[in-house]
Amino acid sequence: MKHMMILYRILFAVAALFTIASCNAPSKDEQTADLDQAQALIEQTDYRSAQSICDEVRHLQSKENVRDARILGRLSILYMKLSDVGDHEENVEYAYQCFLEAFSVDSVAAQEYYNSLSLDDMQQGVLLAGIVRSAINVPSPEIMVEDDSISTDSIM
Repeated sequence: MKHMMILYRILFAVAALFTIASCNAPSKDEQTADLDQAQALIEQTDYRSAQSICDEVRHLQSKENVRDARILGRLSILYMKLSDVGDHEENVEYAYQCFLEAFSVDSVAAQEYYNSLSLDDMQQGVLLAGIVRSAINVPSPEIMVEDDSISTDSIM
């Protein structure tokens, strides 16, 4: 009987911790508001603060139960913007990962997001789609020697 009481108390404590942890996780609306703030900070050239917000949201989105295709898509565009001003390779990699994750979570919602990009964001979206396409469809060049010159047949 005493062991059962201890077990019930432990189960109650674990359930309470899960409840508290889930209450502390920012909602999708809060994450969207954070990305709005990151966008505003980029426009104000406060890149460090924008980077910090994007990194925080990306960390939250890495959890299986809170991933959202639209948030991941938005993150990919913000990381592309941040890649223009610093940590180019790292931010392009984050953008690439977010792009793939967005389609992994919900391909329809991801496609709708990218199709709805504003003219201001379209440049980053097109560039990112090209990077992803190139990385996924890396051709293996067939090099042929003809008349003492080298040509590649299968390179895009």
